[in-house]
Amino acid sequence: MMKDLLGDYEPRGKVIQGVGKFIAFGLDDPFHLTTVTGLAIYGAGKLMERRSNYGIRRAKLDMTLTMLELKNLVEEIHGIRIQ
Repeated sequence: MMKDLLGDYEPRGKVIQGVGKFIAFGLDDPFHLTTVTGLAIYGAGKLMERRSNYGIRRAKLDMTLTMLELKNLVEEIHGIRIQ
């Protein structure tokens, strides 16, 4: 139960998505077999990502990143000079 509440540190399937992208776009063949295979692997990784548990850990990371982006935006707006 505690594992479900805490969730994962990052979404599952990110490594599989990276491998799928590499196979699809990094390897090239005239029959496009690697493109289809790579995109299928990438799609499987996306499905795994959607099914991963969000939890408290990822919520905290998302909140921290949002606060950092907001801070940068405020600093950027503060630095604008109207002429």
